[in-house]
Amino acid sequence: MKFLEIKAKDKKYIDQIIEVEKEAFGLSGGVDEWILKPIIRYGKVFVLVIEDEVIGIAEYMRDFEGEEVFLYGFSIKKEYRKCGYGKKLLEESMKVFRKNKIKKIGLTVSLENKEAIELYKKLGFKMEEMLKDEYGKGIDRLYFGREI
Repeated sequence: MKFLEIKAKDKKYIDQIIEVEKEAFGLSGGVDEWILKPIIRYGKVFVLVIEDEVIGIAEYMRDFEGEEVFLYGFSIKKEYRKCGYGKKLLEESMKVFRKNKIKKIGLTVSLENKEAIELYKKLGFKMEEMLKDEYGKGIDRLYFGREI
């Protein structure tokens, strides 16, 4: 297994990222090339790869007002879930950010996504706020944060 930072020229991985996103979030929730390329260029995108196959993705954006990054997107391919890969991907990401003097990671998660909430709590994230109608009427999110 490899932990990689994706660059804009990594076409084979970009195509795989988009497919994993569709699997995890459907057509309306996952990123496409129009969204992914700017995140790669101006944020950070990390993947876990097994035998040249992307199995996990973490997409981050930077807070220009402080020393925080925001986990914009996070997914593990279905057949690799509950095997520790999500934990590994987040821990490796935190190592990179610590070296770059980032102080905090923030993220939002659906109230119904119990597996993700459990993972974030195990890694020391704390629920800080309930964001009512964050992505439209009736689409609430929980905001979690963790100092690193």
